[in-house]
Amino acid sequence: MSTERLGLSAHRARFGEWRASRPFLGGVLLALGGVTVAFVLIFSMGITFARASPSAFALVAATATFLCGVFALVEPDLAGLLGVAGVVSVVVSLVGTPLGAVLGVVLSILGGNLCYAWQPEAES
Repeated sequence: MSTERLGLSAHRARFGEWRASRPFLGGVLLALGGVTVAFVLIFSMGITFARASPSAFALVAATATFLCGVFALVEPDLAGLLGVAGVVSVVVSLVGTPLGAVLGVVLSILGGNLCYAWQPEAES
């Protein structure tokens, strides 16, 4: 079966247009970095957190980083602001994050910078 027969080429074309109209790589990296930091926190400290522990605060900051990445994909007009907010929240999450979350922090900083630098295409 060819892709034209299944209608996949039309879906790929629509996805390509959607992806080009927003900071796709920046949003995905920002969200992936937030998920990575949260997983490292959960699996290194366990599910239970003390009420006011730095790890609980870092988990909230990692969740905010993930949401900044998702919202940058959903609302591309706010990508610059969300990129900065995502980088700030992942840096704040370093307070309670073990050393294993370095990959998530690097991914989030890279994604936040890509979101901040993204500009919509100029209409011809």
